[in-house]
Amino acid sequence: MTELTGDGLLRRSRLPGEVQRLRNDDRRAAGSAALLTVMCLGLMLSMFNATVVNVMLPDIRVALHVSGTSLQWVAALFTLCNAALLLAGGALGELIGKRMTFLSGVAVFTAGSAACAAAPNLGVLLAARTVQAIGVAVMTPQTLSILVTEYTNPTRRARAVGIWAGMASLGLAAGPVVGGVVTDVGSWRGGFMVSAVLGVVTLLLGFRAISSARYGRPTHAPSLDFAGAALSVLALGALVFGLIESATLGWNSPFIVGAFALAASATAAFILTQRAASGRGCLPLMPLELWRSRGFVGANIAGLAYFFTLFGILYFYSVYLQQYRSFSTLQAGLSFLPMTIAMALVGPVTGRLSARFTTTSLTVAGLLVAAVGSSLLALLSAGGVVGVVCSLALFGVGAGLMSSPMSNMAVSSVATRHSGAASATHNAFRQIGSTLGVAALGTIVSAGHHAASGTTTAFSTGLSHAMTVVAVVLVICALTVAVLGRRRYDFSTVTPSVSSKA
Repeated sequence: MTELTGDGLLRRSRLPGEVQRLRNDDRRAAGSAALLTVMCLGLMLSMFNATVVNVMLPDIRVALHVSGTSLQWVAALFTLCNAALLLAGGALGELIGKRMTFLSGVAVFTAGSAACAAAPNLGVLLAARTVQAIGVAVMTPQTLSILVTEYTNPTRRARAVGIWAGMASLGLAAGPVVGGVVTDVGSWRGGFMVSAVLGVVTLLLGFRAISSARYGRPTHAPSLDFAGAALSVLALGALVFGLIESATLGWNSPFIVGAFALAASATAAFILTQRAASGRGCLPLMPLELWRSRGFVGANIAGLAYFFTLFGILYFYSVYLQQYRSFSTLQAGLSFLPMTIAMALVGPVTGRLSARFTTTSLTVAGLLVAAVGSSLLALLSAGGVVGVVCSLALFGVGAGLMSSPMSNMAVSSVATRHSGAASATHNAFRQIGSTLGVAALGTIVSAGHHAASGTTTAFSTGLSHAMTVVAVVLVICALTVAVLGRRRYDFSTVTPSVSSKA
């Protein structure tokens, strides 16, 4: 078929089949973009909610007449329940379908956020925070798993995960900023209302963007490993409880030692159940073959270190700026803005860089840049606020560099059929890192506080010691990831291949 062009020449026009194929490609691209938007919003909700509460705690204490010991559970209970349920949440997507699981998680989270905003007392607030955590634990593992299924091309997947990670970083770092603004203008309840409104938007978009045909209930879904699910909740719950309460009871407390012993015992039993689950026709929550991939191991080490550092910094510098530098809630929130911008801008760029560099090299680079930022924080904690803010911004660059590649590495280093379990496991390690960061760094800050005289000087000294430890941890993790990433694994079989990239 030919057509006459404007210059009088004949050319072959597109055949009807070719036109239809191009239209289908455009529709698929538009559908993938809408799906990516929803997955980014879902993850951003989770990250935003985890950090927004930090700057709202002083106002919550005054409004609800809460003691300091009880107040810490407003933040800690969310982390505890979220971490404990992540593996079970990942398995749920394989049983009833990723679409239903994601949308149900968003709906539960939105209801919990609205209940938090309306809570008349501490008991209701803690119950609503638990509901939020359940929703997040169900929703979060689906986001990365859906993206892996949707984007099969490695380059497009890397870019999509880069955008996804950038939005996660934005949510994490925007929490203190938005929370500070909303609390300063209105009240702490406004911070939870922001989460509720964003949840409604995500839910409405998700109903349209997530394909029920592709992400609906599997035709032959295996049965749930109930024993493994119970043991995973017990192991993760006991571990996170021990980490949280160690700051109050001390590491030598019988309760803390008992919690860690229970976590170790439950973990051993959980591993045994995972070995037997496949033989019984059940779906393992965490297939042990995942750990044969060095890339998967490296990604989880990096995720642990990343959240260990990030949540420690967000928590203790919020305290430092408000209590020892006399910053208002709004000023403290805005102090994290340079770090927020750096994380949000570098994350998507890193997705593009993944086409030229390996995920291992980008993750290692991010860990090392973050280590430099932490070292500067250690040197400048007792100095001017400008130096602290600039150091936070440098740390944000490192965080943006590592966030996307390590998440991509976690799911791309294993077989596609295990993407849900890999995503849930990776998120569980990050949650453990966030709790460990606040608990372990809190011990270091307290030790420095007692070693020095003067309130501001004492806290600054302890904070400086903590940031030195953070820098060392990040460097050690960078070296470990570099060693683990020296060989690349074939994604379909999780066996070594001869490619030089990792």
